[in-house]
Parts: sequence; structure tokens; C-alpha cells
Amino acid sequence: MAWALRPIRLPDAHLPHGLNSGRPVCWPCSTAWPCETAREHLTEGRCSCGAASWREKRERRNWHVGPLCYTSTDVVRHQAAELSAARRPHYPPSHFYPPKPARPRRQRPPYRHTPAGPGDVNLGTWVWVRPGALHPGWGDIHQLAMLTALGTPTCDVWLMLDGTVHLVRAEQMILSGPGGRRGERRPGWAEWTVAEHLEHQGLGQARTTADEAAQLGLFGTPGQDGRL
Repeated sequence: MAWALRPIRLPDAHLPHGLNSGRPVCWPCSTAWPCETAREHLTEGRCSCGAASWREKRERRNWHVGPLCYTSTDVVRHQAAELSAARRPHYPPSHFYPPKPARPRRQRPPYRHTPAGPGDVNLGTWVWVRPGALHPGWGDIHQLAMLTALGTPTCDVWLMLDGTVHLVRAEQMILSGPGGRRGERRPGWAEWTVAEHLEHQGLGQARTTADEAAQLGLFGTPGQDGRL
């Protein structure tokens, strides 16, 4: 017999015929599949339904012997789950971020304010600081903070994570948390940024004297205005 190069993958001529019947047959050999030629390229397995399955060693092709154990609805559901997992944000590990720079720390402010309408933003309001508004050392997720001084274009906030104080631009903070609860119906103003609430109030560009005084009494430290 003349020498011939042995194929490294299963030849297409030796693919199975009649898989659904449970007794597949090789096309050219007319014998039970997998034939002698196909067997060296396959790995035998067992499906969750109990039927035999064969996977090609050097390719991603696989064959299910017997009737299919899933429907088209199952396929769509599985593909939708894979797509959802791919679109879900995957944050890097904590050691990926650079070290946090030194920031002043203060105790938790003694009061808080819950907005009840558009423009109802005051000292003590809980807000979510968007990713990128702080130093990269604080991570790439929304951070919960409390407003300790109002103003434009920046506000002072007290970070819930470690009690540090930051200057954050008003358009980089939102009242509602990222995502929210499923089925929760929130008013349109709940999606506004702090800058939009301040604009609705008609505040000027500079901080007022009342804001400075409130900041002094907020932490009980006379002589410190809370600015960085």
C-alpha cells in the first residue's frame, strides 16, 4: 500500500449519517459510526441526558447520538445568558488600581437630607459619585458619598468608603444609585445630576456665605472651612 499523509483532523467524508436514529452510519465505510478512521480523531463522552456524544480532538465540532435533548427555546435562552454575561461589567482586581493619594479624613456628618422634589438638594444629601470623578485609586465603580458643601462647578463630599473628603464636579454626581431596584418606579428628577438640581434652584457660580457657615458647623471644627 502506498504511503499517504495521515490527516490531523476528521475527514469530512467520514462524518456520521443518521444521528437522530441513535445508530449513526459512516458514509463511505457503511459501518457503524464512528468507524476505524473516525475513532482516532474523536473523544467519547456522555451528555447530561445520558446519550453518547463524540467530540473531535483538534476541532470544536461535536456530535450528539440520539434525539436532541434541547429545544430551540433552550438555545435562545442559553445564548441570551451568554450575551448578558458578556455585557456585564467586569471590574479588575483591587491590586490593579494605583495606591490612593493622601486625603483628609473626617468623621461621618451628623445629619442627612432626603430630596423630595426637583432641586431639593441640600447639605447631607446622599449621592453617588460616578467612576472617573475621583482618583483612579478609588476604583472604577460608583461611590456613595454625602454632600458637605454645595457649589458650582464643584462640591465637597464625604466619601462613605473611607471617610475621606473630596472636591467633585456637580455633573459627576447623581442622586439615584446605579441600576436601582427591579420594578422600582422613580420620578424623572431622581435621575438628575447634582448640577441639574443646583441649576433648578438657580444657585450662582460661587458658594454662598450660608454654605460656608453650614460647613463650619457640620463637623464642629471652628476655623476650618472644609476646603481642600
